[in-house]
Amino acid sequence: MANIIWASGLQVTAAWYVVTETDSALRQGANVTGTIMLVLRKRHKQLATFRDDLGWEIEAAVKAQVESLVGLDQTVRSQGSEGLYNDADLQMAGYAAALKVLTAYSTIDGKNMVVEAEAPRQKGVKTFVDELINFAVLTAVQFLVPVGFEKAEWQNLAPVERFYLKMTEMEHQGSKSLDNYINFAKAFQVHHYDQLMNDTSKANAARLKLSTEFKAAMMSGDAEIARTPLRALLYALYELSKEIEIDDVLLHLMDNCANYTQTKTLLAKMADYLAEKRGSLKATKTFQPDVEASAARVLAEAIRNQRL
Repeated sequence: MANIIWASGLQVTAAWYVVTETDSALRQGANVTGTIMLVLRKRHKQLATFRDDLGWEIEAAVKAQVESLVGLDQTVRSQGSEGLYNDADLQMAGYAAALKVLTAYSTIDGKNMVVEAEAPRQKGVKTFVDELINFAVLTAVQFLVPVGFEKAEWQNLAPVERFYLKMTEMEHQGSKSLDNYINFAKAFQVHHYDQLMNDTSKANAARLKLSTEFKAAMMSGDAEIARTPLRALLYALYELSKEIEIDDVLLHLMDNCANYTQTKTLLAKMADYLAEKRGSLKATKTFQPDVEASAARVLAEAIRNQRL
């Protein structure tokens, strides 16, 4: 899309994102369609910049956009009304802000963006435009830090961990749209997000696996979540749900989590976070987030009180 905009000599000045999803008996599987509505105007000035300067400009634009929407959302909520925006809305607003900055320039790093946009694409080879878009997306996503985490520790998490935790928050907000999982997987550069999804997920009824659904799977191997602190934590929650003694659970957690001493505080934070987000979800016969929330509360306290 950015290639088309640049090649056409246009600039993004506004954008709206509309989710239009349906499950149909006539169409099997998850049929997801997201619609982005853009306002484009002719680019009258031939502006030039460099990627280093562009980074600061994108960051400022995204921050201003996200903070503006968050402030408006908080104002509405303080008056007792339902919130206006969820994280998916903020994510797309951040993308729009980044795209507005990018498409305002005709030359970046000394390269003519019209020429770059019209260059033939080669399979498996990232173009200069692809690199710029990825850079803009990562800049936009970094402002969506969940409450309870510091920005620095959030950025130190593996992409798959950020994806899982962020989507846990989305589920807490009531989001069930598979489109959101797809968008955030792209944003966090998670290539196999489906490994983390419940097998029965549909377009408007998607959710992550609970620890009891992971069981002992993906602890090692090529899975993106394998050998991460979050995976070790989820396995510890699974063990607690099987009524394994907490001392044994902590010993296994130490074995499964590299650099446990340095990661201990973060593990407790993640456990607290899962306890809060899972505890708000409605349980059914086949879906019991309350069990996981209870285990997470117990584990968080045990990690904090553990003496090494």
